[in-house]
Amino acid sequence: MKRVFDDLALGVRLAVGGGRESWARQALTGVGIGLGVVLLFVAAAIPSIMANRDARQDARLAESPAAGTPAERVLHSESWYSAYRDHGPIAGKHLLAGGPQAPVPPGIPVIPADGEMYVSPALAELLADPDNAVLRERFPQRVVGTIADEGLTTPHDLAYFAGDASVVPTAQNAVGRFGVPSEMSLVPPFLLVLGLTGCVVLLFPVLVFIGVSTRLAGAQRDRRLAALRLVGAGAGRVRLIAAGEALVGALVGLALGGGLFLLARRHVEEVELVGMSVFAEDLTPAPALVALLVALVPALAVVTALVAMRRTVVEPLGVVRQTRPARRKLWWRALPVVAGVALLASQAGAFTGRLVSGSSQQTLVAGSTLLLFGVPALLPWALERSVQRAHRGAPSWQLAMRRLQLDSGTAARVVGGVAVVLAGAIALQSVLTNVERAIPDGSGPRVDESLLTVASNGRYSITPAEDAGLRGRAVELLDGVAGVERVFTPEYAYVRSDEVEQQVVISDCAMLLARGVPECVDGAAYSFHLEGQTPYWRVAPGSELTVLPLANAATIRTDGRGRTHDDRTPLGTWRAPEARQVALPPDKSDLYGLHVTPGAARDLPRAAASSGGVIALLDGRVAEAADNARTALAPLAWKLQSHHVGTADLSEEAEQYRQMRGGLFAGSLLTLLLAAGSLLVVALEQIKERRRPLAALFAGGVPRGVLARSLLWQNAVPLVLAVLVAVATGAGLGALLLRTFGRPVELDWVGVAEYSALALVLGLLVTALTLPSLRKATGALGLRTE
Repeated sequence: MKRVFDDLALGVRLAVGGGRESWARQALTGVGIGLGVVLLFVAAAIPSIMANRDARQDARLAESPAAGTPAERVLHSESWYSAYRDHGPIAGKHLLAGGPQAPVPPGIPVIPADGEMYVSPALAELLADPDNAVLRERFPQRVVGTIADEGLTTPHDLAYFAGDASVVPTAQNAVGRFGVPSEMSLVPPFLLVLGLTGCVVLLFPVLVFIGVSTRLAGAQRDRRLAALRLVGAGAGRVRLIAAGEALVGALVGLALGGGLFLLARRHVEEVELVGMSVFAEDLTPAPALVALLVALVPALAVVTALVAMRRTVVEPLGVVRQTRPARRKLWWRALPVVAGVALLASQAGAFTGRLVSGSSQQTLVAGSTLLLFGVPALLPWALERSVQRAHRGAPSWQLAMRRLQLDSGTAARVVGGVAVVLAGAIALQSVLTNVERAIPDGSGPRVDESLLTVASNGRYSITPAEDAGLRGRAVELLDGVAGVERVFTPEYAYVRSDEVEQQVVISDCAMLLARGVPECVDGAAYSFHLEGQTPYWRVAPGSELTVLPLANAATIRTDGRGRTHDDRTPLGTWRAPEARQVALPPDKSDLYGLHVTPGAARDLPRAAASSGGVIALLDGRVAEAADNARTALAPLAWKLQSHHVGTADLSEEAEQYRQMRGGLFAGSLLTLLLAAGSLLVVALEQIKERRRPLAALFAGGVPRGVLARSLLWQNAVPLVLAVLVAVATGAGLGALLLRTFGRPVELDWVGVAEYSALALVLGLLVTALTLPSLRKATGALGLRTE
């Protein structure tokens, strides 16, 4: 055992005992491994982030009071949502306490009094900015404090709690307590595929980069170990010494990565990446995962070093003399690809149901991992075969090809991590694009920013007279507002045909034309539907329809068995008009159903038009027209909601998709930054390792321009080959993943081209950043030897 520790200690001394050069080499290795460790720590904190976010959301969920609860223990709350410029939604709660024992929402100490409010830190910052005077006018309340973290979902939430004596106590807005555990909803299978694939795609490249960083200065290490082998050290002892050297770089990387993670954790709340942000306390990796990473990184470094030194142990003279290595074998490199394809192909249709077995999930992860592992395994063989016959060309090309012929493995390892990222990104993009078509509203709402809709807040909580009064007041407030060209007041009637209730919109031609309808004639009726879809209104002209009043809490009730009863008294009957079917493009998706002009609604009982809205036509030349309109409506606060025409509530699946897409994009961006950083570190180390041959070439009369171009070719050729391998692998992986949940194989070739171009640009950028190091290496000092 003492010999084992002695050999490990000798490896440590060899790693750090070479003066400044050794320390610089270890620093580069530590930076490369440390960048990967940071991402692994972030991944280990994801369970904590999700658990804490769910806990905060559950704490904010309100529950209606139980029967017989005293009024002084009830809180009445009305929600209000607004928007300001491009800062996202502003979510507010207007509160009225029934008494001193009313429940208090999480995040604030007490219920604010009338005219007071608590705001989130992000909203407080906006309100304090003098440039946001138009936003401050919406909130006449006095700010008395900020909302604590437990009352928010993310650090950048725009939210507030306001005391408001105008809140009308009703059964619908009564709150008995906060903190209701939410029911866990099933994740749709296609989103499960997306999430599992995303984890593999984002984490596997990190392990590849750590392995690449472990082999920095591999040629120098091989020569040292080969020298020990020549003077009599046994193969076992050389392996232990190599393990000691690898451990130094791994431990330096762990320490550096841990320090960078702690530093980033302190400032994480200041960063919003692809619309996502987290609290610093949430970014806490689970202790078990931290222990696993602390053991995994050194183990990976040691295994990588031992695998890389096969030639050193078997042929030490070959290493010292820098002879051409033996030709690489293909058969074992293709095995992971074949196994991965077989595993994924066996799961075709396994994710089409609502429930997915755990074995299918494990098989999906294993298959994706093996297929991606084939990328760095195949690249050295492919690069070796590609450059072995490249002999002719310009001097810069010949220099690059000769270098790749002598040591293609290093170049392949450099671009291998980038290729894995690219292959995974292509597969994810193909699945994302296809899944987006499978989710209702998955592509997000179509918004027409030229029209602002204003409607009463809550269809069932106000009477028709109150609704009409609010609409009239909204029209008055919008009159003369800068940027509001015209205000329309469509009305809505409700008719029943064959036990199916449908909405009829009474719209004048001016409003329809403003909303993009090709033509309009007063006295006509129009049935709008999207191109390629079945018309919504399919009532035969002349059919007798039952006209119903507006539904509210007094007329729609639910009995103890959960059955809904409609107690509305019909207002009369109406003959269905002959409607012209009009197909509209997708950007007019909000304009659906039957719209009748006033001339066609003469026979419709006027009392039927008991509800309606207000639509403001905005002047596109006024940048803050929408904000001006929302500010003008602020005196009505929670009683009205305003939104751009076309904005719709997303389905639960669509919301899950948007969150997952944002998380994957954020993770992809971090992984891409890691790829760029690691590629630059390895490229700089290569120049440092070859500074003496480069200096000798320059001293012998080779211009720096030729050396720079040779460096470009040396990086570009492996990168182009890596892109080709990544495109083939990513397209195949995407196709196999789409088959798992029964979607047609339709690859996003535009996205493939964009990602491929990005990878090539990344290679050019890294080459450009290494030119200063090349200039320094080719100086006279580069010829110095010790």
